[in-house]
Amino acid sequence: MALFDHKLAEEITALVLQRYRSLGHALGATTLAEEAAAETAFQHNLNLLIEVANGRHMRNEIMLRRIELALEQLLDLLLGNALQSKAVFPEDFWQSEIGILVSRTRWWLSAEDLITISNAAALAFGQNNQANRMRIARAIDNGLLDWVPDPSVANPQQNRRVLRSQVERLRDLSRLPELGD
Repeated sequence: MALFDHKLAEEITALVLQRYRSLGHALGATTLAEEAAAETAFQHNLNLLIEVANGRHMRNEIMLRRIELALEQLLDLLLGNALQSKAVFPEDFWQSEIGILVSRTRWWLSAEDLITISNAAALAFGQNNQANRMRIARAIDNGLLDWVPDPSVANPQQNRRVLRSQVERLRDLSRLPELGD
């Protein structure tokens, strides 16, 4: 039995269309034709993410690129803002159906690149200790690192995973020389 179905796609689409209509109304620029076109492309990508989260696709380079793009577009629609600044997911997002869909899709895309907070602390700062784990937690809270919950770990304080590539970028940024050195 599939974890997600077309009802979730309809619910997410309704939320995005509601936001689209409010922005269009504020700008005085909505038409039914524009809404129909936006819904078709969006729903196609959303249905693709649902299929991945339900385990219906095998990983290959082409599919990885398609899913990454579809996920990026979904997250931009859900969290994007006019200032193009990065928004952080609210904590309860990951318990919602949309959050679970995003989490399962991210795991499908990046399972080998997701690491624990302890591993991230050791990678970024050379040592896995409480202070460095707190530094990683602050980087997550400040939006410097994206995280997804590990569905195999029930404890919410131990199920956060971050992308190794982002931790390596953070490590490299922290090694930049100070100005005037």
